[in-house]
Amino acid sequence: MTFWVKRIILRNGQLLTERELDPRANRFDGPAPVVGGIITVSAQGRSFPAEVVWGNWPGRNEKRHPLEIVPIRVKEL
Repeated sequence: MTFWVKRIILRNGQLLTERELDPRANRFDGPAPVVGGIITVSAQGRSFPAEVVWGNWPGRNEKRHPLEIVPIRVKEL
């Protein structure tokens, strides 16, 4: 499975969408993290921890097709 961070809310309140993000920088292979999980993302030339706030709810990984790309939204910690 692949997941792709498509939106990032920065601490300063700025919202970064997939148009502003490098599509290769925040696309990961492996099980998608669930809402509340912490991952490391890259944006604006830096990497930082972020909390998943939307996209993959607990118990959903078993129901997804292995080739599906799961869109994730996160907020900077």
